[in-house]
Amino acid sequence: MTELQASRGTAPHADQSQADGTPDSPTIRRASLEAVAVAGVVASGWALMAMTHPTTTYHFAPIIAVAVVALYVRGRVDRPLGFRRGLSLAGAGVLIAVIATTVLGSLNALRGPTLWGTGSALAETLMAIAVGFLIGATAMIGPRRRETHS
Repeated sequence: MTELQASRGTAPHADQSQADGTPDSPTIRRASLEAVAVAGVVASGWALMAMTHPTTTYHFAPIIAVAVVALYVRGRVDRPLGFRRGLSLAGAGVLIAVIATTVLGSLNALRGPTLWGTGSALAETLMAIAVGFLIGATAMIGPRRRETHS
């Protein structure tokens, strides 16, 4: 590594920072990619179940598909991540869930009942995605609970 690389932060193993100053370490990047893959698996499982049982509504699947991205990364990193990172990861979960919802809606696989008995399962799914986003964004930004050792 040259002095110029060190001063610019362009060294091969130098951590890059986000615009909010939060370090972007290889651990965070790897955990983010793993989390997106986990969300994809959850959304695929939800889509498969909904396609094979279109009159059954899986109320919590969209919440899990969205929030799992942020919760997974937060579980792997020991400190709160920046606001920007939290929103981007929660947004990635939203994107995955919206893609699954679009596919299910186009296949008419969201015909099940809602929790309140009125409205459409599609509207309920979109509300669940919003709840998952709030859970994920809050988990990313807030401090992790400290474990107490006796």
